[in-house]
Amino acid sequence: MDSLYVDSIRNFEIQLEGLSNNIINGTDKAERITSCFYFVQTLKEALKVPNSFDYDFNSLKTVSALRPDDNRFRIFTWNLLLDSGRYMYFGAIQMNSDDSLVLFGLYDSSEYNRDITYGEFDNRHWMGALYYQIHHYVWKKKDYYLTFGWDGQNNKTNRKIIDVLWFDESNRPHFGDEIFNLEGDLVSRLIFDFSDNTSMLCRYDSDLDAIVYAHLVPLNPTLVGRYENYVPDGTYDMLKFEKGTWRRYELKFDPKHAGDLRRF
Repeated sequence: MDSLYVDSIRNFEIQLEGLSNNIINGTDKAERITSCFYFVQTLKEALKVPNSFDYDFNSLKTVSALRPDDNRFRIFTWNLLLDSGRYMYFGAIQMNSDDSLVLFGLYDSSEYNRDITYGEFDNRHWMGALYYQIHHYVWKKKDYYLTFGWDGQNNKTNRKIIDVLWFDESNRPHFGDEIFNLEGDLVSRLIFDFSDNTSMLCRYDSDLDAIVYAHLVPLNPTLVGRYENYVPDGTYDMLKFEKGTWRRYELKFDPKHAGDLRRF
C-alpha cells in the first residue's frame, strides 16, 4: 500500500478509534448515538482511500472486521447500547474491488423481521449481531459464508446467531437459506437465547470440520421457554455438512480421550 495512502487512512483510523470508544463508553445516549453517526460517515470516507481493503484497522478494538479465506470481502460489525438495555447493531460489507469502493451497509431489523427462523433477508433487513467468526465453503460452485454472531439482547438474556451469507448474480448480499437440517426441518438460521449470567460456545471447529455448540437447558423443567433461565448442560451438539445441508448430531467423546473436551 502506497505510503501516502497509508498516512491518509491512518488519520481516519485515529478518528475512528476515538469515536468507537465513545460509542461504548459515552455517558449518555445522545453522545453514543452522535459518535455512532460520525463513525459511520468517517468509516465511509476511510474506505474510499485507494487500496483501503488491505488496511486492517487494528486499533479499533470494539469493532469486528472479519474476512473469509477467499478474501472476497470483509465485514465490519459493531454495537450501540441503548438506555433500555438493548443493543442496536451496525455493519458494512466492503467488497474486494479493484475499482471504486463497493460497500453495502447493514441495517439492524431484528425487532421487525418476521419469520426469523425461515426467512431470507437482504442487507437492509439484517439480523444484527456482533460477528466473531466466519466460515467459507462451496456447494455446487456457489460460495456460502457462515457467520457466527453475538447479540446482547437485554439485561436478562444473550443470543448467539448462526446465519449464512451469500451473494446473488448481481453480487448483492443476502442472509439466510434453508440449509440447517434439524431432524428434517430445514431452517435458514439458528438462534440460541440464554441467560445473561452464563456464556455459550458456538463456533465452527476446523478439526472436526463441523459447527459445534453447547446444548442449552432450563435450570428447572418448569422454566421451559423462559430463556433468561437457560444455561449449557455440559454437552454439545454439532452440525456436519452433508449433501448441501448442515445436519445436527450429538457430539460424543471417547472416554479415553476426555482431554478433547478441553478445547471447548
